[in-house]
Amino acid sequence: MGFLGFVLIYVFAEIFLFRNLAFYGHEYRSFVGQFAELDVSFQHANPSAIDTVIFGDSQSKDALRPDLLAAASGRNPESIFNFSVSGGKAYEMYHNYLKYVDRLPHVKEAIIVINEHQINSYNMANDPKFRYYAGLKDRIRIMNKDNYGELALGWASKAIDLRDIWSKMVRSYFKGTLPKPLATVWQPGGLRAETEVKQENLTAAYAEKTADGWFQNYDLNGLQTESLESLLKELHSKGIKIVILQIPRSDLFEAVIKKKYAKQQQAYFNEIQYLATEYDAEFHVMSNQGLTLKEYFRDTNHLRPKGAKVVSQRIAEQWL
Repeated sequence: MGFLGFVLIYVFAEIFLFRNLAFYGHEYRSFVGQFAELDVSFQHANPSAIDTVIFGDSQSKDALRPDLLAAASGRNPESIFNFSVSGGKAYEMYHNYLKYVDRLPHVKEAIIVINEHQINSYNMANDPKFRYYAGLKDRIRIMNKDNYGELALGWASKAIDLRDIWSKMVRSYFKGTLPKPLATVWQPGGLRAETEVKQENLTAAYAEKTADGWFQNYDLNGLQTESLESLLKELHSKGIKIVILQIPRSDLFEAVIKKKYAKQQQAYFNEIQYLATEYDAEFHVMSNQGLTLKEYFRDTNHLRPKGAKVVSQRIAEQWL
């Protein structure tokens, strides 16, 4: 009876706690918790009014603000929703689309903000965002002799799969450092932009460290690239206009990539251009002309609000 009771408690916790996105929303600063914040923002949206959607990572989360885009294009802010998430690679972009698409009846255009790291399939197994969304089929795709047990067991139990996140939440709770209630911080149109500027993140060393992480064991032939293609295919099949953008990064960051990873970057450009052509999408690499590091960026590859206003204006004028 004791063992049976334990099993019932475990199953109950698995279903109503560890597989419940609202639970992770208590630590919305985490990679999985931000999905809960996105959910809350969307719950306050008017889905029938949304005709333009944005998918990307923290670069587009910070730069493509619906209020700025709407003001620059003369549109209703309710008509634009940004589904970008921090660290968001193509897999999360595609699965965020699948999660919300049935509630978006009037979408006419999609802006896909892309960069080199988003289609690098290396080390997907250790990404909590992938593990949150991934079913058994996708887990099998990336299994190898070192991770098959972790991925299989994680599929069976989210308590095990996402233990790093909820254990941190428990520690934060007992320390009294859990963030403010999610209901008090969400913003309309998508996740909140990060605005903090740290001087150490405006250096060549930071740019190189970031680029090294982006291009580690660079793999364009895996599930990330397939996920981007799946997203483009779905949008194209619905007759949605697609614009793929690489938004500005600082000269310092571009110099590091050109010096250390020019070959990998060219392979990335070739892949994106091929997919854009295949699915009737536009692909543009936006210029950073006039956007100086210290004035317009919060770090070497993320825009601060002043830079976001400039880039939103350029995007609105050309594509909205």
